[in-house]
Amino acid sequence: MMASDKSYRDQASKAIIKTDLAALNKYKTERALYRKVEKLTIELVEIKLCLSRLNERLEKIENK
Repeated sequence: MMASDKSYRDQASKAIIKTDLAALNKYKTERALYRKVEKLTIELVEIKLCLSRLNERLEKIENK
């Protein structure tokens, strides 16, 4: 039994197997982009924390 032109049903497990290479490549590209954004978000949080600590130190020096 065919679910679509880009899939087939495995006879042993009865699972539907997708064979759409374009969809797989699109998924991989989107996943890589998502991971890159997540990594940049984490780095930005770290930078903001460092700047906050630096600002606190500068304020302590100025107030002495």
